[in-house]
Amino acid sequence: MAEFAQRGIEEMLVEVEKMRKIGLFSTEETRAIMKKRKRFEYKMQRRTKEKEVYLQYIQYEIGVLQLIKHRREKRGIELGKDEIEKEITLRIYKLFRIACFRFNSDVKLWLTYADFAKKNFDKERVSKIYTTMLQTHNKKPNLWILAAKFEFETNESIDTARNLFQRAIRFIPNNKKLWIEYFKMELLCVEVIMKRKELLGIKEFESNDEPHESISKVEDAILSCKIAEIIFENSIKEFKNEAPELINSFILVANDFNFTKNLIDRMYKRLSEDEELGKLATSRDVLARRHLLEETEILKKCEKNGQIADFTIAELEEKANSAFLESIAFLDTQEMHLIYINFLIERLNLNSQYLNDERFERLNDAFYKLESKFKISVDYLVKWIRYLITFKKIDEAFEKIEKYLDEFKSNKDLWTLYLELNINKNAQEDKILQVFYKSIDNIKQNEALELWETIFEWSLDSQSQNAEKLLQLGSSLMVKEISTIARTKYLEWAEKINDFKLKEVYSNLRQIPPYSYEFFLKYIELEKSRLHEKDVEFAYEDALKHFGNETIDLWIQYMCFKQKIKKTQDIAGLYWRAMKQLDSDLIEEFSHKFCLFKLNSTDGHTFE
Repeated sequence: MAEFAQRGIEEMLVEVEKMRKIGLFSTEETRAIMKKRKRFEYKMQRRTKEKEVYLQYIQYEIGVLQLIKHRREKRGIELGKDEIEKEITLRIYKLFRIACFRFNSDVKLWLTYADFAKKNFDKERVSKIYTTMLQTHNKKPNLWILAAKFEFETNESIDTARNLFQRAIRFIPNNKKLWIEYFKMELLCVEVIMKRKELLGIKEFESNDEPHESISKVEDAILSCKIAEIIFENSIKEFKNEAPELINSFILVANDFNFTKNLIDRMYKRLSEDEELGKLATSRDVLARRHLLEETEILKKCEKNGQIADFTIAELEEKANSAFLESIAFLDTQEMHLIYINFLIERLNLNSQYLNDERFERLNDAFYKLESKFKISVDYLVKWIRYLITFKKIDEAFEKIEKYLDEFKSNKDLWTLYLELNINKNAQEDKILQVFYKSIDNIKQNEALELWETIFEWSLDSQSQNAEKLLQLGSSLMVKEISTIARTKYLEWAEKINDFKLKEVYSNLRQIPPYSYEFFLKYIELEKSRLHEKDVEFAYEDALKHFGNETIDLWIQYMCFKQKIKKTQDIAGLYWRAMKQLDSDLIEEFSHKFCLFKLNSTDGHTFE
C-alpha cells in the first residue's frame, strides 16, 4: 500500500516546485504542504477506510486553492495556472470520486461533489455526477428533481431534463412532487421558446397557445402545451382517487403562466366531465375554487393602482360559494360539508375588515347545516365555538358548549372555553370554581395545563379568597409543567404579602418533587430584590442539589453572586465542586465559561 501513497506524493512534486519558483509559497511552506499531503495519502491507504480522512483531505486542498487565489491577487502572479490550480482541482475531483465510490450511500457527499464542480463551472462533470448518483439513489425524488433542474436551468438541455423526469417517474411513479415538477418544467420550456421567438421577432403563435400552421409538429406540440397535457392525463391514471388534489396542483402551477388559459380550461373540463371523478367531493372542491383563480392577479393590480380589492373579491367569493352550495345539493355527504366549511374558514382567516362579517355568517350557517345532518366532531365543534366567541356570539357559544359537554367531557379545549366564558361573563366565584373542579375531574392531568393557567390568572387578578388553595393544589401535582407554574406564581403571590409568607412557601415546597429549576430561580430573584444574601445562598445550594449535575449556568450565576457580595474566597471551592458534580460531557463547556467569568472578574465586570 505504501507504494501507492509514495506514487501520489511524487506526482505532486512538480506542482509544488512550480508554486515555490513563481513565489506563491516559500520553501518552508511547500515543505509543510507536502508533509500534510503525505500524512493524508498514507491515511487513505489504511485497510479500514474512513470518510472523515477523505473529507479532511478535500477540505485541506480546497483551502490551498483559496490561499493560492488570494496570493495571486495580492502579488499579481499569473504564471503556472495550468500546472498548479488545474492539478489541485483534478486531485480534489479524484478524492471526491474515490470517496463517493466507497461511501456511495452518503447523499450529502455526492451533493458536495456536485457543488464543487458547479463552483468550477464544470457542467459536463456535474451531469456525470448526477447520473452516477442516481444509479444508486434512484428512489429519492428530490435528487431526480435537482438533477433535472440543473440540466434545464444551467445546462440548458431540455431533452436531458425531460429524460431524467421520465426515468424518475418509471422508478417512483407514485410521487406527486415528481409529476408536478415535470409538468412545471414543460411549461417553462414553452415559455423559453416563446421568449426566444419574441426576441427574434417571430410571431407565428398567438398568446392563447394556438400556434400557426407553419410551425413544425414538434413545436406545435410544445407551444400548445400538449406535452404538459399528456403529463396531466398520465398522472390521473396513476393516482385515480387522489387525482383532484393533483389536478388542482397542476392548475395552480399553470396559472403562473400567461399562455395556459386553454390548458387550464381543458383540465377543469376533464375534471367536470369524468363520471368517476365527478363523484368525488374533492373534485367539487377544485371546481368551486375555480372562481377564485384570478384572485392573486386582482390583488396585485389593485395594490399597484392603490384600490381596495375587497369588493371585487367579494363577487368572486359569491360565485365560489354558490358553486359549493350546488355541490352540496348534488353530493350531500359529511365530507362535502366539511370541505365547504374548510373553504369558509380559509376565507375568514384572510381577515378582511369589509368581508369578515359576511364570511362569518356563511360559516356559522354551514356549521348549523352540518350539525343538523351529521354528527359533528369535537375538533370542528371547538373551531365553531371559537369563531362564535370571536364574533361576540356569546350566548350561542354557551349553548353549544353546554349541549355537547357531556358528550365530549374529556376534551380539554371545550372545558377551557367554558371556563374562559364564565370568567369573561363575570360569573359567581362558586360557579367558576365548580366548572374548574369538574373539568380537572374529567380530563387527564397532563392535558390540563391551559385550564390551570386560566384559573391561576383569574384567581390572582380577582384576588380570590381561594387563590392560595388553588396554588397549593397546583403545586402538589406531579405534572411538572403545572406544578412549576403553580409554584412560581405561589412565590409571587406570597412575596406581595410579606417576607415571612415568602419564606414559608419556599420552605414548604423546596423538598417536594417534582423539582423545578424555574422555582428555585424565581425564589432567588425575589430574595435578591430584598437583599437577603443568606437566603439567596441557601436557595442556590438547594438548586445545586437537584440541578448541579446538568446546569452550568447555575454554577456561574452562583459564582457571580459570591463575587457581588464580596465572598470571592468561596469561588475556588465552587469551581472544584462543579468539576466533581457536573456530568463529564459538560466539563469542557464549564471550564470555558469559568475562564470567561475570571476574565470579566479581572476587568471589574460581573454577569448574572
